Amino acid sequence: MELLQSTRNGMGMPLVGFGTFQLSKDQAEYGVKEALKAGFRHIDSSEAYGNEDGTGNGIKTSGISRDEIFVTTKLFPGSTFLGTPDKNYKQTIETLKNQLKELQLDYVDLYLIHAPLSELRLEQWNAFIELKKLGLAKHIGVSNYNKGTIQEILDAGLPKPEANQVEFHPISAQVELTKYMKENSIAPIAYSSLAPLSTWRVAEGQGGEVLAEIKAESQLVTKEIATKLNVPEAKLLLRWGLQHGYGVLTRSSKPERIRENLNLFDFKIPEKEMERLNQLDQNKAIAWAASGINPMDAVPPLKVN
Repeated sequence: MELLQSTRNGMGMPLVGFGTFQLSKDQAEYGVKEALKAGFRHIDSSEAYGNEDGTGNGIKTSGISRDEIFVTTKLFPGSTFLGTPDKNYKQTIETLKNQLKELQLDYVDLYLIHAPLSELRLEQWNAFIELKKLGLAKHIGVSNYNKGTIQEILDAGLPKPEANQVEFHPISAQVELTKYMKENSIAPIAYSSLAPLSTWRVAEGQGGEVLAEIKAESQLVTKEIATKLNVPEAKLLLRWGLQHGYGVLTRSSKPERIRENLNLFDFKIPEKEMERLNQLDQNKAIAWAASGINPMDAVPPLKVN
């Protein structure tokens, strides 16, 4: 059976990662430790998640050598819209240093600007370039950036992001952005791959009920194809992302589900079924809907020095 040629991308990042969004400190510690035990070697965290200390504990107590683990984390850039001050160059540098203390690491493998919500995003990107020179981040990239905000970096004559982590699933297929990233050799990473499912973020306060009404057709098609291929629906959606060239992130607190979501390389979605899933695209973001913003659209103008 023809499968993906590699389980890692050009940065050496494992294409299947374990995410820690909406996990408490204790849940992050347990989940990360279990994920690494199950075979995951890519852990995804963020300053904004408030659980990097737990994530770090999970990594430290896992017994897995640091050089075997690819760790991604993110800078929350600040946002006038959200009522938090923008981080300047110096504050960006200090933020990663503080995050490394929380994570109990000497460096991260990939550091991302969480979203283009700050007027100082080019200043922050310059700080990222310095962080890479200092060896505190092996690779640098962005998240929730669209073509325009990536192009700002290129137009400023700065090194391009090595990766862009965006919401990506059949309802939000990012067709033009995906093409643009491929043309510019920017590695695509998907989050919220399971957003179309009725079981996504169902706990109180997680926001999964927002925009639930737009998912009906997607759920019918996903269930039908998953049944035909004899795989869980979650596994189908994650594999769909992989076959589009994306790295994917999964999250669970159940050891059996953690193991199941890692094993995405034992089947392939046929071209006909891939196209059926592709046709579900509504170009509609779901993941941030409960917060009332789409981070790819809520972009303030750059501050002019």
